[in-house]
Amino acid sequence: MKEPLPLSPDVTSEYEKNGYISIETMCPPEEVQAIRQTLMRMFENRTGYEEGAQYDFSSRDDPDKPQVFPSLHDPSHYAPELLKTQYHKRALAIARQLLGEDAALYGEHALLKPARHGPETPWHQDEAFRSPDFEYRELSIWLALQPVGAVNGCMQFIPGSHRQEVLEHRSPGYDKALHPLECCADFPRDQAVPVPLPAGGCTIHDMRTLHYTAPNTSEAPRLAYILIFNVPPTYKPGLRKFPWLEGRRTDSQVRKREWHRRGGIAVEVMRRLPRARLTSGKWVAWAAIRAVSKVWNRPR
Repeated sequence: MKEPLPLSPDVTSEYEKNGYISIETMCPPEEVQAIRQTLMRMFENRTGYEEGAQYDFSSRDDPDKPQVFPSLHDPSHYAPELLKTQYHKRALAIARQLLGEDAALYGEHALLKPARHGPETPWHQDEAFRSPDFEYRELSIWLALQPVGAVNGCMQFIPGSHRQEVLEHRSPGYDKALHPLECCADFPRDQAVPVPLPAGGCTIHDMRTLHYTAPNTSEAPRLAYILIFNVPPTYKPGLRKFPWLEGRRTDSQVRKREWHRRGGIAVEVMRRLPRARLTSGKWVAWAAIRAVSKVWNRPR
């Protein structure tokens, strides 16, 4: 397999110019199959549902009904082998090349669009989901676990949109119990560039790059596994306001808080300790400030 590293100067220039790039081969076919099988098994078993880690991305959660758009945060908490893959190794190296040597894994996300009726993911910027009290440098690496194209919802980007500020967003239908955010500002949708990929290919995009995926109208489910990397954010309280986050409370957040009250907080700390960057003062400071900020701003 051709190594995608290091990224050439032309590729890094393209990333800086457009806010995204793609790589045709990120990991070998046998690893693609292994990751896919692991994630599909977790979706079938509803792994992490009671802890708030698995949820319906586009609809309210109903444990008695099939999920419209299953989503799972941090699947390696339940399958640690996911972080021992070539995919993770290469993704970390790319993140450090683009963001700097302080770059580290911030989180993971698996998204399963069911066959024939998997809904769209609205246009958005990832930073719109983050606390407005921090300055960030972050990127996401989106791995296709089967070929993706227009029919099953490949990634689409607005080139150069990462050079804008965070635009106005809202919850779909103004329902703040739903997970997605959609950008409701004016931007040139006609400039969208779809990026089809083979299985094992990936896109890499900046957290301010506007992106979207169309519905899956194919006869097979579409599965993607995203790794998110950042460098230590800088705390700047009162820096800006994201009114679309105020009062936002999803079903999975409610389940997670209940799980924490039942002792799950200790389990989560133990899961996160192996990746804690305790040797870096910047990372320790950010983790402490973030934890206090989350508790302080938690809905009462």
